[in-house]
Amino acid sequence: MCSYRYLKGTSGCVMTGPRIAVRAAVALALAGTLIMACGADGGGSKPLTWSMWASGGEEQQVWHELADRVSREDPQLTIKLETSSFDDYFAKLNARFGSGDAPCIVSMQSLRTTGYTQGMLPLDDLIAKNKFDMTDFDKSVMEGLSADGKQYALPYDVGPVILTYNKDIFRNAGVPDPKPGWTLTEFESVARKLTGDRKYGFVASPQDVWMFPMVLAKTGAQPADGAGKLRLTTPAMINGVQWYADLAARKKVAPRVPEADPLFAEREFLSGNVAMGASGPWALLNLKNQAGFQVGLTTIPAGPDGSRTYSAGSGFGISKSCPDPDRAFKAITLMTAKKQLEWLGGVGRAYPSRESAQHAWYENARLAGAREVLEAANATSTPLRTTKHWERVNQLLNQQGVNIFNGASSAKQVLEQVQSQAGPG
Repeated sequence: MCSYRYLKGTSGCVMTGPRIAVRAAVALALAGTLIMACGADGGGSKPLTWSMWASGGEEQQVWHELADRVSREDPQLTIKLETSSFDDYFAKLNARFGSGDAPCIVSMQSLRTTGYTQGMLPLDDLIAKNKFDMTDFDKSVMEGLSADGKQYALPYDVGPVILTYNKDIFRNAGVPDPKPGWTLTEFESVARKLTGDRKYGFVASPQDVWMFPMVLAKTGAQPADGAGKLRLTTPAMINGVQWYADLAARKKVAPRVPEADPLFAEREFLSGNVAMGASGPWALLNLKNQAGFQVGLTTIPAGPDGSRTYSAGSGFGISKSCPDPDRAFKAITLMTAKKQLEWLGGVGRAYPSRESAQHAWYENARLAGAREVLEAANATSTPLRTTKHWERVNQLLNQQGVNIFNGASSAKQVLEQVQSQAGPG
């Protein structure tokens, strides 16, 4: 989405930075390299500033190396990387847009694109001027990084929301592994069978990227309409969120959410206390390397209208305050070139947005059935469209949504409150 922090970096959602998988690969990639070289002026031109979120040293090294790789490809392009945590990144970017001193290259998440177009340069003219071929990019993330018919960023990663599961829990309970295309009825039955002895069948959370795909599958409700207006109080949305929260509050096949914590679902899954949880390909390698059990993956269960899920991703755009948009465009085309995305996929930092580069992720992941699941999910995914004030919406959902999952409030009460406080769009 992620890039959603792992879980929280495309494609969005909650992604913290890559850890074990990236550490070994990056150590080899950066051996003997001075990582700050990307800020050096090797071609006589002023370095392009680039702002990116990063949650730790290993993730910063990945982005430094990407900048270096671009500079080695074209010595006239030097890139000065600036990083901040995912939690701080968008607030800082918005402030810099307001002051007119934003970096030339800005990183953007598909879920948040519509809220930041006021400071970003539409890329359509540059794409046409350079006859840049975009046919290799996943169409859903291209759409997610656009607004009002204009393209604002070129994607580096993408991914549909899927379910991960603890193969050990399934095996010990004698429950067959879930297959792509399974249904919500089967999901609930399996969740009940796997709940007991201080373990739960599923982990639910008010986090946007994990909750709304399940609601979409159940009732077809979407949190925003095509015009970017918030739609949290429709009967379908209220019914879908209530069903999802009741997995914890009433049916008790998921643990109650103790407090507003975007990392709750990931932590519970990694602890081995729950059998299933939502995730995305941007986080799978991290989960695989941290989990003390074998990780499996399958599609979001199919509801009345069949299999459905959301996709999310991230990319690189250009700020309106950039003094040299032509050089910045050349840089982001190289940053999202096939060979660079193959490298990012190979070190576990991205499920590449270019379909021709996705093989690198599969070769590194070595997860049985991964291609079948992701191809099935991609075939039924749609971008998770949001509002201009989505940061505020997601914050309110995390803070107030806890009460639905604990049975203290109804979905109707909380969603009406969030809709009122966040505003219509």
